[in-house]
Amino acid sequence: MDFAPLPQQRRAIEASPGPVLVVAGPGAGKTFCLIARITHLVDTLGVAPERICAVTFTNRAAEEIALRLKHTLRDRADAITRGTIHALCLALLRDHAEAAGLRQGFGVADEQYQKVILSRLHVPLEQRGALLNRFSRHRVQDYRLTPEDARLYREYAVWLAHRNMLDFDDLVAKAEQLLRTRSDIADAIAARWDHLLVDEFQDVNAVQYDLLRRLAAPHDNLFAVGDDEQSIFAWAGADPYVLVRFGRDYGIERPIILDKNRRCSRQIFETARRVLAQNPQLFEKQLSADQESPYEVGALAFRDEAEEAAWLLEDLRSDRTASGLGWGEYAVLYRKHKLGEYLEGRLLRAGIPCRLARGRSLVEDDVIKYVIAALRIVRDPDDQVAIEAFARCVLSPHFLQEVLASPPFPLSSSPPVRRSANAERRDGGDFLAAVRTLARRRPQQDPDTKKLWRLVYQVENLRALPRSHRALAPLVDEILSQSVGPYRNALEERHDELTDPAEIPEAVRLAARLDAAIVAERDIVIESQGGLEIALRGMLMAAGLRHLPTSRTSTTSTTSTTSITSVTSALTVFKALQLLHSKELDTALERYVTFDFETTDNDVATCGVVEIGAARVVKGEIVDRFHTLVQPYQPISSRASAIHGYTDGDLRDARSFAQVWPEFRAFVGDDVLIAHNGQRFDVPVLRRLAAGLEGVDTLVFYDTYPLARSLSQDSPRQEDIARRFGIDVGRAHHALDDAVTLARVYLELERRRAIRARKAVLVNLLDYLGLALALEQQAGNEERDLLFQLAKFYTLGRYSEALEFYEMERERTGTAAPSVEAVIERLGGRALMTRLRAEPDPAQRYPAAVARLRALIEGDSSATLSDGIDRLLERVALSTSEGIEVAPDRVNLLTLHSTKGLEFSRVYILGVEDYQIPGYRESTEKRQAEIEEARRLLYVGMTRARERLVLTRVERRSGMEAGGSTFLEEIGLEVHAAAVD
Repeated sequence: MDFAPLPQQRRAIEASPGPVLVVAGPGAGKTFCLIARITHLVDTLGVAPERICAVTFTNRAAEEIALRLKHTLRDRADAITRGTIHALCLALLRDHAEAAGLRQGFGVADEQYQKVILSRLHVPLEQRGALLNRFSRHRVQDYRLTPEDARLYREYAVWLAHRNMLDFDDLVAKAEQLLRTRSDIADAIAARWDHLLVDEFQDVNAVQYDLLRRLAAPHDNLFAVGDDEQSIFAWAGADPYVLVRFGRDYGIERPIILDKNRRCSRQIFETARRVLAQNPQLFEKQLSADQESPYEVGALAFRDEAEEAAWLLEDLRSDRTASGLGWGEYAVLYRKHKLGEYLEGRLLRAGIPCRLARGRSLVEDDVIKYVIAALRIVRDPDDQVAIEAFARCVLSPHFLQEVLASPPFPLSSSPPVRRSANAERRDGGDFLAAVRTLARRRPQQDPDTKKLWRLVYQVENLRALPRSHRALAPLVDEILSQSVGPYRNALEERHDELTDPAEIPEAVRLAARLDAAIVAERDIVIESQGGLEIALRGMLMAAGLRHLPTSRTSTTSTTSTTSITSVTSALTVFKALQLLHSKELDTALERYVTFDFETTDNDVATCGVVEIGAARVVKGEIVDRFHTLVQPYQPISSRASAIHGYTDGDLRDARSFAQVWPEFRAFVGDDVLIAHNGQRFDVPVLRRLAAGLEGVDTLVFYDTYPLARSLSQDSPRQEDIARRFGIDVGRAHHALDDAVTLARVYLELERRRAIRARKAVLVNLLDYLGLALALEQQAGNEERDLLFQLAKFYTLGRYSEALEFYEMERERTGTAAPSVEAVIERLGGRALMTRLRAEPDPAQRYPAAVARLRALIEGDSSATLSDGIDRLLERVALSTSEGIEVAPDRVNLLTLHSTKGLEFSRVYILGVEDYQIPGYRESTEKRQAEIEEARRLLYVGMTRARERLVLTRVERRSGMEAGGSTFLEEIGLEVHAAAVD
């Protein structure tokens, strides 16, 4: 809906070119004004869209601006530069890396990477987050570090520089330094735009302010929108006085005040304004709201958090019954995550759907963290910090400590000494060397020893993956095919019980029709089938398909549609979608060299090589072979001789390993060297004997052992695998025969991996598949029954929105279909759903994490795989400014800091007591600046409510005194003791 601007809004929108300062209260339409200002510049003043740059501070806000601009300017919006300030600075540094003192191809460190560096500097785990915050304040606020923190900061910076990495704050600091010290580059960059617009200007810190002023210097057309009374990020360097500074620097005597709140009721807004009465007023303004509400603002007191939560549950139920509102219109706000986690458990056990919206960065999701850590190794195989970060994803903390206590650890806290890439590649970095040392020292059959070797296999194999993948999506799928701690792909675990979609003719035909519809951008229509069509449409949408009208009647031409009404089962649709999404998953290496050694004995540290065999494969065919005997200059053990048949006499005339090496290395060339279980023996033997010889440091290895183990629980010995596959092993335990056997085994392993990938892809659709199977109620077969038993737990689980989607679509379309309660009953009942949603389960989380990851890489248009990896790593590193995504069909549990830009009909703010807001130290030590910011924080939370607002406090929280309620007293609210049954 388009609104006519109010007089003050129109003043802002149509202000003359030049510096403009707009101070906008909550709900006063500041983003509306920014968008309308851009439209005015383009449509009225004739400014070319490419000459406009719009900057904000969260990715979600940037996406909202992009969406609104697309609505108003259509295709012309694409030319406008818009995004977060960190993304803008990253782009500038990419264009001018050398001038900024950076090396080309620099990376951006996410928080996980930063904390691994701090672990190398022996910073205790519980202190790392706070230390990073102090580093940030030091850079953007001139915050004075203690001598010890200053030392750690210097060493931390050296670590980043050594690895050619920048952290989040470096992006702005380096970009500002570039513009300040290189006026020629600053002028060239600033000349790109004639108008610069900045949203949420109160969040700008001093460094960002200097950068923005420099970008606007040629024209001073800087349009700043903000609210000093919503400045709540002092820890990030934000200061409400930045608005005063802007006015002073540009000679603005009085800003344009957006004074009319269009969100809150009068009762809520007038109460919220009283929160700020004790704060200094930077601008003269009279804000107001006109909407009336039947509800006065409430304030309730309880003995403890259990009583508080019990009242909340009852009030949520009774209010929803009386109002008929959806759960998404309710928000529960608080200062600290701990309170939200407690409430989440209480709500879910009571059967009230909710979402704990942490506003977490992407890398805090364990599945995404695993993939990102793996991609960092793919990007730079010699990055020791990346290898350790990856290990932290797969090893338990106590086991990790055992690795860190092994040679060549414990590490010195000294910054790294720069070594050549070859030197680092030789041992895979100190961390991997320590893993190998510990693995060899431990009992061979110990389960923990196997975990260590698996880590070695994974790291080494990651280095080979760029050879077999040209695009990011299939690379990520292969990384995901490895088990991630407690996170599992349920389809992959049961793959041997599932049918290959490529073997189902109906699924193959449907996949072809869907593919043609996607290419031609035709509507895909599913006629009414008693509610099943809703589940199928949701499945298609979750798979990324578009053009899905609710029925044929909503399309203008029957010739522009593809119908899937004739499909016989939901399972066929699911299998067809799997086929569509697995087209790029056949990732076998086009060319490689398999190799094998026969040795004097089985001691990896001392044995000599007596025979080398290798086979080159190109496009599935063996095209060349290499074979030679080797003089080991040490006796062959009787046990080894009994296995491979060679004696000392057989090698009398053979050449030494050093003499043979140049020929072997030339045979391998640039191909990947493949071995089976080679990381335990053949590879370390090769590296030891070839140490110092030319070409050893550039070899890339791939070990087939983990793949074989993941595909089957049968014996993973190469000879046994070959026999199961019907492959002739020739003379087993002779190097060339074993290399040839492995070449053929690898081909079959990859063929089976591709089949498994087709069966296991799109695990994130299981919730919609479960919904569809529950609605379909066909006579089942074994596979259908298995999938229903797997899928129903995801449909009912806490991370799915399939049931909520079904309920909304059923009501919207008026479809004659089973009720949601009936569907829940078919899936296992309300009690099962309540239990599943009450307890966090990593297995349930996996599909949701995969869906989130796919959304990140969807539509990646990078020219090369390395570019695609870099863009994804950057996106994740920048996700500290991701912003909150609320659930439209669940009660939203949110921290006060995460609520800016959001609004709800009903808002409950819990914990309005001194030791929560402003906090224990802040209140007891009378920290005036922090108390003023806490008032602004509470003000932000209160003004999220449209119609009803309740604030609560307790006497004791977590068994401790909660402090008084100074803010409630300042507001003048009468606090009532609530009666709880």
